[in-house]
Amino acid sequence: MVYRQRRLFSILISGLLANISYGQEVKVLGLFGDRAFIKVDEKSAVIRIGQSHQNVQLKSISNQKAILLVDNKDIALGLGDSYQSAPPVVEEKKPEVVKPKVSVTIYSNLGHQFITSGVINGRIVSFVVDTGATSISMSRKHAQRLGIDFRAKGKEGLSSTANGDVKHWQMMLNSVKVGAITLSFVEANIRDTEDDLPILLGMSFLSRVKLEQSGQKMVITEK
Repeated sequence: MVYRQRRLFSILISGLLANISYGQEVKVLGLFGDRAFIKVDEKSAVIRIGQSHQNVQLKSISNQKAILLVDNKDIALGLGDSYQSAPPVVEEKKPEVVKPKVSVTIYSNLGHQFITSGVINGRIVSFVVDTGATSISMSRKHAQRLGIDFRAKGKEGLSSTANGDVKHWQMMLNSVKVGAITLSFVEANIRDTEDDLPILLGMSFLSRVKLEQSGQKMVITEK
């Protein structure tokens, strides 16, 4: 039993050592006109110019020296000279760094609204999270306060409301930020009204993040 264990251990060690590469030892044993007698590690051979042995090519013979291509380098060896090639460099695989996803936690108020602060085009605002709104929605008054040029950059249209049709401008906001989550080119709807109703954080933003709600707690996480 002990002998078998030692034998198995010896085989495993031999296998591991066989897989370790120490580079090649190249030695010139003889030169004969257009041929060279070389030994690569423990294997010898006579090769002509242009031929290879153990991935070592004889390129030429000049001034009693063999010009050998070893590791993509020209090595000149005279009779009896030897060369030890460098072992291959094994790059250590670095563990992949997984960047944690940024998230924002919002709690509902007494009116069951999820209100959070944010930033539109660099200006601080207050949002009401509304999954029923197709885009970020605000009044003309809010847009003017934020310096949004909706008349020049927006597309004019009509929205149907309980009070009739209301003119609006559909446009893209350069950036919208909630907590540490920033999205670029977010669609917004600017109503042609002067009301002070809160700015709605609609699906043009929410569809691009992960939204989870449990009771009075809502978590928004970047995708």
